[in-house]
Amino acid sequence: MKAAGFRVFVICPRNSLLEFSDQIDGRHGFLPGLAVEDLTVMAARAAARFQADMVVGCEESAVGALGLAGRLLDRVPEGSADARGLRIVQRWCGGNAWEESRSRCVEKAAEAGIRTPRQVVVVPRRTDSIDLAGLGEPLLLKYDGSSAGRGVLPVSTARQATELASSPPPDRSDRRVVAQEFVRGRAASVSFSALDGRLLEGFAYTVLHHQPEPFGPASVIEVVDHPTLIDMARRIVELAGYSGFGGIDAILPEDGGPPVFLEFNARPTQTTHLGNLAGSDLCAAMACALEGRPHDAVFGRSVDKRVALFPAELIRDPGSHYLTAAHHDVPWSERRMTEAILSVTQRLHPAPAVIPAAAPGTAHR
Repeated sequence: MKAAGFRVFVICPRNSLLEFSDQIDGRHGFLPGLAVEDLTVMAARAAARFQADMVVGCEESAVGALGLAGRLLDRVPEGSADARGLRIVQRWCGGNAWEESRSRCVEKAAEAGIRTPRQVVVVPRRTDSIDLAGLGEPLLLKYDGSSAGRGVLPVSTARQATELASSPPPDRSDRRVVAQEFVRGRAASVSFSALDGRLLEGFAYTVLHHQPEPFGPASVIEVVDHPTLIDMARRIVELAGYSGFGGIDAILPEDGGPPVFLEFNARPTQTTHLGNLAGSDLCAAMACALEGRPHDAVFGRSVDKRVALFPAELIRDPGSHYLTAAHHDVPWSERRMTEAILSVTQRLHPAPAVIPAAAPGTAHR
């Protein structure tokens, strides 16, 4: 975002890794335990103070907190600074849109004629295994409100699915759960930027490895020219009227048919910053759109490149050949950030972490 000309102000927990970034113009750290609504108001006041051009929630809980802006508008005077800030936040994080509920997102996509997995809502102790017979076996149990693969449970049989749904984990007891057809194929995604339901720029990639396997975030990707994935992202963005950075997840099925839509991530994904590598700068496209300047979108049409994501691939396999054979996405320009990430990674994952040094004269991003 800095390279695209934005000034960046960050609100994050104290001791966040963001505090080590040299690419931030200002920051405010908050203590653990801050009430969610207080965080929303804090963001609104920062947006009003800096006359923010855009507001970005960078992970699921932040998106949820910022989505409260519309509800809080009723509690503040109409012409106040807080009202102005809340309206800025609401413009970018506008409440409980359908894309924030994963199972309903699939339903809406299917209604629009986009290929999706078959799924059935599982009502604990009411849905019977025979109700899931049409999904085939094995299948997946998916909880709304989850991310990074943590709410996806592979199950062998329909009976196992209903039994598990009847005893949900404590943090998902109030979540809608669906049993979903297991579609065999290769995982794929699109990272994009969008404004008012218009896809500005994006690039597609397939996933070669996950951390953790098999449903965790990607650790090695291959950026590919895939127009049907880009078209799927364009249709989802238009359906949602979405503004901001985001991503869709899909499956390229073994049957050779159209991609199968899985999820819409209404936030930046871990590959958002790789736009330059794909020839499709998502941040530059957003800056041009906000300023009314033309932008010649590329949509990753001419790229075929493998990328090892840092530090995910290092965690998955410290001896992975992708760390040297592919582009290893180490933020060399952010030395303090890199050292902090490695320190945390080595505490959480004690296996040795050795990063190949950047070659002299080689530019890394």
